[in-house]
Amino acid sequence: MRAHHQASRLIAGFVLSIAVLAAHAEGVKAPDKVDFAILLRLVRDASPKLEIERQGVAQAEADRVTAGALPNPTFNYGRMRPSSGQPTILDGSRQEEITVDLPLPLSGQRAARIDRAEREIEAARARVAAGTSTLAAEAASAFVALLEAQDKAAVLAEAHAEVARLRDIVAGREAGGAASRYDSTRAGVELGGLLARWEEARAEVADRSGSLAALLGIANWRPLALGSLETLRMDYAGKTDGRGRMTTAPVLVAAEREEAAAQSGIEVARRERVPTPVLSVGRAWSSSPFGAANYVGVSVEIPLLDSRRGPLARAAADARAATLRRELIAAELEANLRRLEEVIAARSVSLERFEKSAVSQLGPLKEMVEDAYRLGRGSVLELLDATRSRHDLQLMRIELAAELLGAQLRLLALSGGLDTQSERGPAGIRLP
Repeated sequence: MRAHHQASRLIAGFVLSIAVLAAHAEGVKAPDKVDFAILLRLVRDASPKLEIERQGVAQAEADRVTAGALPNPTFNYGRMRPSSGQPTILDGSRQEEITVDLPLPLSGQRAARIDRAEREIEAARARVAAGTSTLAAEAASAFVALLEAQDKAAVLAEAHAEVARLRDIVAGREAGGAASRYDSTRAGVELGGLLARWEEARAEVADRSGSLAALLGIANWRPLALGSLETLRMDYAGKTDGRGRMTTAPVLVAAEREEAAAQSGIEVARRERVPTPVLSVGRAWSSSPFGAANYVGVSVEIPLLDSRRGPLARAAADARAATLRRELIAAELEANLRRLEEVIAARSVSLERFEKSAVSQLGPLKEMVEDAYRLGRGSVLELLDATRSRHDLQLMRIELAAELLGAQLRLLALSGGLDTQSERGPAGIRLP
């Protein structure tokens, strides 16, 4: 009865998976504008990559049903007619025989198989969690890159509008005889260069948007990122502090579950070395005249030529390889966590110093240069150079903030906290 219920759940899960994949084939209805929380929901609920990973859990659950099944009996029926020779113990015009053979797994093979299947289910679920964390980290990096491109495009749009205003001021001064034709031409050249940079920045936004859609596997989707680098950086700054993340890192948990599953394979191979006896029960009878005999017997394999040492050695090698992978992942994880902590600390100091030394002077610099030009105390080259420097500093600040936020999110993803920041959507496909 329990196996029947497990099979029913597997069938229901298979039907649901087909429905989800069909919905992906028709196209996921994702919003045109996404913030970071919606992005994480899309990663968890609308990504076909993770849906494929979840099929591994369904396969492991199917293997659990197979491992828990008892061996089927074998039914044999035969009919014989005497043709020549002396009468046998059953004498008659015909003889019939029925035999039922039932394997008896007395050495604990079934329990060992069930244990390994359950460990495989745990490992499959851990792999899904690790895949979710990895995809969330990649999506977060793509989202930050899109935000960075959008902010740069906005700065360049503002710069283009400002230089266009300055060009009008220069043209007005030229008309009044207070500026030369060179000043007006130089302002026009600067405006043309800014227009080219602005168009390139808009192309970069389109490229980053398409990369994010491709990463999530959503066709015909060109999202725009909502929010700001500054807000996200402050929101996740506190979540990246503190130690003790090794035990909850999804990639390490998955490695530990795979090691446990491989270790359980050794016990299965050890149990499988013991031959399984087969109980046989039968009855034979003859007709004309009637005679009958009952039969009970036991047969067992004698492991003389093949003692099944190969599967045991293979299971031991697989377990050793799983242990080495877990140790390697733990070492890499520890090194990456330390590296990202140092990177975050260094970039935080760099951004803070940059804001104090450069960004705080942008406003006064703009007013001083424009006032000097209007009063005839500065040249158009000084005016354009100051404007260009101010916008270049803004672009540099965006790059520094994006690099710091990217490091924070990567650290959070490694520790397993990134993909748990958003609640799972009710349907997992159509999000508001």
